[in-house]
Amino acid sequence: MVRGAGAAWRPALRAQTDTDRRRESAIVGIESFRRSGVGPQPQVEWFGDSVEPTVLTRQRLAYRLEMIGSLRKHLGEGVGGLAVAGSEMRADDDAIAPYQLSHQVSHMIAVASDALGTLELILRDPTEGIRIPLFGVYPVARQALEAGAYGIWIVAPDNPTLRRTRALRTQVQESREETSLIAEFLKDRSADNKKLKKHKARERQKQGQSERRADKIAAVATAVGLPTAEVKKGVPSMRTLLDEVDAHRPAPIATTRAIWQYVSGLAHPSLLRAIQASDLDLSDTPDPQVQHARMTAKEDMVLLALDVALTLVGDLLDTAAVRANNPAVRWRRDDIGLPPGWRRR
Repeated sequence: MVRGAGAAWRPALRAQTDTDRRRESAIVGIESFRRSGVGPQPQVEWFGDSVEPTVLTRQRLAYRLEMIGSLRKHLGEGVGGLAVAGSEMRADDDAIAPYQLSHQVSHMIAVASDALGTLELILRDPTEGIRIPLFGVYPVARQALEAGAYGIWIVAPDNPTLRRTRALRTQVQESREETSLIAEFLKDRSADNKKLKKHKARERQKQGQSERRADKIAAVATAVGLPTAEVKKGVPSMRTLLDEVDAHRPAPIATTRAIWQYVSGLAHPSLLRAIQASDLDLSDTPDPQVQHARMTAKEDMVLLALDVALTLVGDLLDTAAVRANNPAVRWRRDDIGLPPGWRRR
């Protein structure tokens, strides 16, 4: 039952005019070819305002799939050359071994790439070009966004002490979460028989007696003069982490945290957020007090999720290339044409 659904609240970014949204989102699109350090930039002009908005959005969604294909081709079986001798990242690796920073960065890139590849599988229809699930795209987009953000959070600071501290904080956080997971599996349950309960008790005892990985990580921090108390804190909340990411590279349209919060509401079964991110087709029913509502995915919100995820991953590769002193890490994107709405002068 829907009453007054057309008056549903929308986030501030949705309050822009259609023209403003197209122009601002085009800034994200233009990043696909206007990159620093990749040679002369093409002289282009925007003509997207003359294209019917729904057609342009579909074209831009298709272009994002081309971008994902380009990224996946660039990365191949994985990004290499992050710890080139003499580079900042190699120095970071040597300082905090065996908890190398480059290993974490390469993993974040791999997770983001795999998530984006999954989005391509979800969205690409072999017969109709593009298919858009109502909600299923958002959890995967969130995974890509978070992986890119984590990588930037670790590798972006110019201060090596801060990079190394954040790398070890991530390791501590993962260690704690692993310990918590194992403890959860080893909890006694009412259905456990006597033999299983004894087995779990032995395993819990082993866990208590085993060396604590977090203590080892803290010892490495102490040995190289890093702030051990800070390392032991683990990773901050995702909201705080995203604020710190924005301090390194501000996001277009809205803060990265705002986009993450919006997508997160769609990764969970939030009715209010689902209404906000969907187009509603209302029709009458025999009861004059009740209308039938058919929800369909709002394509510009899917595009926004893809834009932010791709931008974060691109920025991560750009930053990693600098820290690795290896331009080959950078995603050049010279194998795809101009984005929809742009043309050469």
